Order: sequence, then C-alpha cells, then structure tokens
Amino acid sequence: MSNTQIMRILIIDDNPALVSVFAKILRVKGFFVTTETTFKEGVEHLKNESYNAVFVDAPLDDFDGKQILTLLQENHVFEKTNVFLFSSVDFNNIELDEWKKEGLYSHLKKPVKRSTVIKALEDLPTKINFTSAMIPSEPIVKYENPIVNN
Repeated sequence: MSNTQIMRILIIDDNPALVSVFAKILRVKGFFVTTETTFKEGVEHLKNESYNAVFVDAPLDDFDGKQILTLLQENHVFEKTNVFLFSSVDFNNIELDEWKKEGLYSHLKKPVKRSTVIKALEDLPTKINFTSAMIPSEPIVKYENPIVNN
C-alpha cells in the first residue's frame, strides 16, 4: 500500500482481552482497527462501513460457525472484504470447504503468532483501498484492557 492508504481492519471476537491486545499490536503497525465482542454488533459495522479485512471468531454469542457463515453470505461480506476465520475451534474439512467456497481468505487457528497475522495482512490483496482522508480520526473500540503485556 502507498503512504496515503491505511488498511482498515475489523476484529470480531468475544474475548475482550485478546481483542485489546490484538488491536494494539495492529495499531502499532499502522493499521486502523475497529473491534467488537459480539457478532451482532460486528455485522452492523460490516453493513455500514468498509474494511480491507475482517477477523471473525466462531462460534460467537449464540451463533455457531454455520450461522456466522450464513449471515456473512447474506450481507455479501465475502464480496466486499477479505475474511479471516480466527478461531480456536477445530473446524473439519467440510466446514472449512464451505467457508472457502464463499471466499474465505484464510483460517488462522488460535493461538497464532503475531508475526503470522502481520505477514498475512502485509500479503493481503485488498479488495478495498482507503486514503487517510476517508478514515475517522478515532477507531471504534468497545473494550480496552488497561493492563497489556507486550
């Protein structure tokens, strides 16, 4: 990306501590990060805003992996952005194939090294480009963990 473009990332995960640390790491690397800890609120962001990548945990809230996949399909998320399934659940090949058929960019099994996440984002063929003028001055963060070990 050129110097005038900033990659926008949405993280949807029900673990506030993980979200906080993950978002902090990405912000330090220069990414614009929005976080949500519920799938419903994450989907609202996807309906109303554009992102270069979304990291979604599954299952979340009262949604299993299949329900999350269906809602992402219904909202045309795979057409608009690069989706990373970011989960500690062992999805079987049939489930992962369903996600891949829809356009899943990558499945990152937790725990994952920060260098792996950064490399995946740096190699990302982004579907959406943004200039810094298009980005709000402050990212949206619902939960912040005041104690973060680096």
